[in-house]
Amino acid sequence: MRSYIVKKRGFTLIELLVVISIIALLIAILLPSLARAKELANRAVCSANVRGIIQSCYIYAQSNNSQFPATMSAPTGSLVITQGGAPGGPNTAPSTPQTAGAVTAAWYTGTAAASDPLSCLWLLVLQGQDTPKSYICPSDPIATTPSLEYQTATSTSAEYYFNFDNILAAGAPNLNGQGESYSIACPWNDTGGVGGWWTDNSGSDVPEVSDMAPASPGSVTTPGSTLQRNTAQPVTGNTYGNYIYNSGNHNGDGQNVGFGDDHVSWEVSPYVGQSGDNIFTFQSTAADGPGTSGYNGNQQQVTNSTASVSMLFNTPPYDICMLPARDISSGAW
Repeated sequence: MRSYIVKKRGFTLIELLVVISIIALLIAILLPSLARAKELANRAVCSANVRGIIQSCYIYAQSNNSQFPATMSAPTGSLVITQGGAPGGPNTAPSTPQTAGAVTAAWYTGTAAASDPLSCLWLLVLQGQDTPKSYICPSDPIATTPSLEYQTATSTSAEYYFNFDNILAAGAPNLNGQGESYSIACPWNDTGGVGGWWTDNSGSDVPEVSDMAPASPGSVTTPGSTLQRNTAQPVTGNTYGNYIYNSGNHNGDGQNVGFGDDHVSWEVSPYVGQSGDNIFTFQSTAADGPGTSGYNGNQQQVTNSTASVSMLFNTPPYDICMLPARDISSGAW
């Protein structure tokens, strides 16, 4: 009987290279789609965060004369702790530590005064209406770790460890406001009071919360770079693209904006205020309010979070300006 030996044939080198090339091509085709799907999912989470902040403001307003939180700075020497000491640290200072309720109450011993807008968000956290984690946008390349709710070491202000703007004291971490991804409509008007837009009576066309406002001009000024920002560039004649106006949280593609009726929409430019107001700029002259012919030509950029911003228009249509602002290339406030 004749026997046959069957030889198993393997892939040739050319066949292997062809297969590898096809796989590489498929990966190159699919990766952008996967990245796009991830970004869309991040936008959905971000939108939920923005809506949650507005809803927290509404809950706060129910017990505070319809006003959203617009606080003074925390009392000097205050240290917010829980019973038994602050999470992660000793109960060391001040000599009589205060509870969150005591610090909250101290804010209302005087009239509301302009402070850092982040203090408004921190007050929502202290009252249990929000959490620091909900202030992080998953597409934010800078703010990736939530701020701490409580003080964890000796210092003179409870604000340090919520990472407020320009708080760089001895012994404090160099986080400098980078635990937050969102901005709010600057609550204070030019007379030192709280603006009519910052209440639970504001309408569906009043922007209240957005992805972090971009400081402008940022440190990157090269045309064509997605890190470039020029928020006061007139729309007419703009040859760069909308990214020069937009938040850095979503690579300049746009931002989530929450409005007074707590609906949130994805906006590809910041010109979404009443009468087409740019929510990342402000008007420095009372002669040209929102809706006037000279309004867009006189917009002022917010260069950093300590810039002097005066909200001049105290009746609708309001001039909304989102604060704080952050340089999206360096993370500086």
